[in-house]
Amino acid sequence: MLDEIAEIQRKYGIIGREEELRKAIMAIRAGKHILFEGPVGVGKTVLATALAMYFGRKIYRVDGDERYTEHKLVGWFDPSSVMTKGYCWESFIPGPLTQAMLDGAFLFINELNRMPEGTQNVLLPAMDEGIIVVPKIGVVKAKPGFLVIATQNPEEYVATSRLSEALRDRFVWIPLEYQSEREEIEIVRKETGCTDERIITTAVKIVRKTREDPEIRRGSSVRGAIDITALVTARTGRDFPDQETWVEASTMALATKIELRERSGKSVEEVIRQIVLSVLNEQRRLRTGRSGSPKLPGRETGLGAGRSDLPATFVSLVESKDVQGLLKLFRREPKLAGKLLADESVFNGFIQAVESSKAFLPGACLLFLVQSELDETKRRMARKVLVRMILGLVSKVSWRGLQPTEYVNVPFRPGLEEIDLEETLENVLGKGAPSLEDIVCRERVRKRRAAVLLLDVSNSMQGERMVVATAAVGVLARKFEDDDYAVVVFRDRARVLKSMREHVDCEELVERLLDVEFGGSTDIKKALETGLRELDSVQAKVEFGVIVTDGWVTRGGDPVEVAGMYPRLHVVEVPMGPAGGDSEMCAKMAEA
Repeated sequence: MLDEIAEIQRKYGIIGREEELRKAIMAIRAGKHILFEGPVGVGKTVLATALAMYFGRKIYRVDGDERYTEHKLVGWFDPSSVMTKGYCWESFIPGPLTQAMLDGAFLFINELNRMPEGTQNVLLPAMDEGIIVVPKIGVVKAKPGFLVIATQNPEEYVATSRLSEALRDRFVWIPLEYQSEREEIEIVRKETGCTDERIITTAVKIVRKTREDPEIRRGSSVRGAIDITALVTARTGRDFPDQETWVEASTMALATKIELRERSGKSVEEVIRQIVLSVLNEQRRLRTGRSGSPKLPGRETGLGAGRSDLPATFVSLVESKDVQGLLKLFRREPKLAGKLLADESVFNGFIQAVESSKAFLPGACLLFLVQSELDETKRRMARKVLVRMILGLVSKVSWRGLQPTEYVNVPFRPGLEEIDLEETLENVLGKGAPSLEDIVCRERVRKRRAAVLLLDVSNSMQGERMVVATAAVGVLARKFEDDDYAVVVFRDRARVLKSMREHVDCEELVERLLDVEFGGSTDIKKALETGLRELDSVQAKVEFGVIVTDGWVTRGGDPVEVAGMYPRLHVVEVPMGPAGGDSEMCAKMAEA
């Protein structure tokens, strides 16, 4: 296998990636579909294309896009041919999936998790059984050699969604991380043709620095180093570029490739300048033989350096990133947060500990708890991080599932395969030859839905329950974002936080929810009545309500009768089980 790996590297210009190539060769020989996962710019597409060429397979490429429909993937019928020949193979135009199956080829799907769920699901029978069913003409069976190679970016990337468990189960997984510094230098040399070793090395060091800078949430790939090298070598003159040339080229190359953390108080230009100067200073010290670490403005040698008043327990919890321990500490003494987090470096260390924690609930509850004790600037930073965490969870767990649909008659467009012959014949009668405008197709469309989301913000829903409830409403709002929906918050009175016709993105909705003043008694009946009025304000084929509550009723009448007036009411009990909710009341409302 080593010889094969070396041949692929030599033939197709692959630098490094021996381990990934070894795994991919094993998977292809075993007839397993491959999912390459990694950040932008690590060579997922290059690797997939090289493997297809090495194994002598045709490759059909699809680029993931939210507008990529099932018909584009499978194929469609040519309407003029259908009018003369009927539904048959001669009238069918195969899409890339069908063509790859017929040819025993590779179907390469770039950024699979940007495709709509319905399009992704078309792959399941093809990957599992090697067949798909084309309506009107029958079954397509894959020839030997058919294989799906897909790539995806991590879930936290914008515009990506989570693959269904069923689809992930059909793949073998090969992760791709950033390559070593030596390999990245080789890649830049190959891609740019630059022969100046100092320029290439400096560009690579700058890019690698973006991946470890505390101000940056997501650093640049090697593409950043390629662009920096190309820009600085395009200047006039043969001398090593001066400091401002490096700053200018790096800003041009990296500003679109990095993402700052919410807590960063600096602009992207300031962060890039600081990184460039630190790399150039380090290289200057190495050339002159000086030792020691560079002293950058504002850099600290430890948490709250110079602060003797910080409790050792607190410092230990932050430095060990023990978010659960910090939550227990501030639950006992909430006012302590304002005092301990007043120092800028201590606050930054605290936020970094929360951001790096993989435990969503303790981290989110911690930020929710301390924000009221912070000054305005720090409160805004903590809020940004909290919103980001909630949206990250929403992105991971949101799954729109099956949508109610119906058939409607629409004018022809490519991708529509079912023709309404009666309507079409009426249009063409008396005409010499039919035109595309005469053809009427049947299209399956999603039924318009209207939903009202009701969130309990009474005294019994404080703290952890409020964070969970906010996340739950965020998930539901993401699920219904293409429909009409309203959000009502309630305690002893009900307030419409988002009306049925108002357009609000998920981030703004989460912000509004976190600004809600909670506490007081609970009138679920009034909330349900308010929700019904919102539902009555629109006309939709499917209408329902979702209430997030612990079920305790402390004011108003029995809500069960009003609950029964909803076409359908889903009840999300927070918390579930024996943790304190009135499960009996929640069950009665759901069954009403």
